[in-house]
Order: sequence, then structure tokens, then C-alpha cells
Amino acid sequence: MSEKVLMKLAPRLKRLDEGAYRRAYRSGGSSVRSSTHQLVADLLGGIGVTYQENVTLQRPKGLVADFKVKETLVFVEPDFDARILAELKGSKCIVVTREATRSDRFDHGVRVLGIGEERGLQTIFLDDPSFSFDYAHILPKTEKCSVMHGHTTSVLVEVIGRPVEGMVVDFAVAKQVVREAVRSLDHKLFINEKYVKAMDPKGVSLMFETVHGEFAIKAPAQTTILMKGEATVENLAKEVLERIAPKMPSNVTAVGVYVYEGLNKGSHILAKLHQDGARDRRRRR
Repeated sequence: MSEKVLMKLAPRLKRLDEGAYRRAYRSGGSSVRSSTHQLVADLLGGIGVTYQENVTLQRPKGLVADFKVKETLVFVEPDFDARILAELKGSKCIVVTREATRSDRFDHGVRVLGIGEERGLQTIFLDDPSFSFDYAHILPKTEKCSVMHGHTTSVLVEVIGRPVEGMVVDFAVAKQVVREAVRSLDHKLFINEKYVKAMDPKGVSLMFETVHGEFAIKAPAQTTILMKGEATVENLAKEVLERIAPKMPSNVTAVGVYVYEGLNKGSHILAKLHQDGARDRRRRR
């Protein structure tokens, strides 16, 4: 139970560290090793979890766990050597760390993991001229984009995982996956599915109000992609991601997609795959 609580609270640690908790720590509040240590203590106490602090262990002799919640040991930003890690593998342990390397500005940098988890993640990226496609879309509520128009866009993909025989994934394999995804989107009309008035195997009838008046069209079904939301570049990035992530091998833990709309603007989305290689994903912008 304690591990689940910490996993759920991890995304909040960064936000709290930028607020009152950080100010109290820096202004000479509690005497602790780090602000992350203070945050974990405040969070455990704030949700009513009973815990011990600074617990000296019998094995490895003299090692101090920052917190103990029932039978689970919690270490905050520890500096373990290989011998200590080997001795801890039989215990229920959680490590809370903060990494300087982050995937994007939405990454809080806080990591919660169990002893024994591999931490050797590496990232590869794929940027190729063949990762480009043309598409049309309409954004009814915007002045300029409420008129049907098109873009030529390009895609950059990052793949994060634990290397197998020195490779996160074979570049040739990953490129083929991306090319197939891009090919399936090329020269398509992207539109919010809520604007569908009628549909049959041959065509889709669309009707909606724009800032310039009513719009109605019947489009071929095979060249129309219906989306869960508006056909923005943000949702287009999700569409690309959904076609790539399920085809990645089980050692891949996350996939990121950059979709450019013209020059120097676009959207980035990063999906974390479950560590056991399952295809369900938790999305985070």
C-alpha cells in the first residue's frame, strides 16, 4: 500500500518543492538532508501514514533508511554501492530520487522505483525526410483555421528503453514502424468526430458552425480520419503516437513524438509504457 501511495504522489513532489515546502526548508525550517526528504515526510504525514524516520538497519549493518512504512523501507536520494544493493534485494524497498535529465518541461524529475529495478535507460531519436506527410484540417472556432486548409508536416520520434545487446531498438525496425504510421496519415482530412452527421462505408457527411458560418461537406471515408477532439497539432501528435507505441518491443519504456506544423512550431507528447511491456499507456503532456 505504501508503495502505491508514493507512486501516486510522485508527480506532486515537484510542484510542492516549488511552493511553501521549499521556502520553509530554505528559510531554516526542519533540519533534513534535502528538500526532497522534507517533502516525503510532509506528504506521508499529511495523508496520515504512520512511519518511522531515520531507521538504522541490521542488514546491511549501520545503513540508515530515511523512512520505514510498515515493512517497507524508503530511501531518499541515496548513494548506494553494489554491495549494499545486493544485500537490500530481499527487502521491500523504495527509492525516491530527483534526476537532472528530463524529457521535457512537464517532467517533474522525481523518480520512484524499487530496489532491483534497472536504471540504465537510454534514448534514441529518429529524424528522417521520409517522416513527413500532408494533411488537411479545419478548426471551426478559430478565425484563420476555420477555413479548410492543409499543411506539410514532419515527425521526429524518440524511443526510451533499456538496451538489449547494446541497442534500445534496431534503427531499421523503428524507422519502418514510423514510416508505416506516417503513410497511414498522408493526404488525409482530420476532423473532430462530433461533426459527423451521417456515415456509410463510402463517405462521411460533416456539418458544423464556424466563425464564418455553416460548413457542410461529404468526404470519402478512406481519406477521412475522425478524431476524439479538434484536429489540432497536439491531437495529431497523439494520433501518430497511438500508431507507433503498440509496435515497440517490450524493453521500450516510453515513446515521444514531435509533430511540426510548418517551421519552428509544433507539439510534443511523451507516453510511458508499463515496465512489463504491456501496451496500456499513461499519457502526459
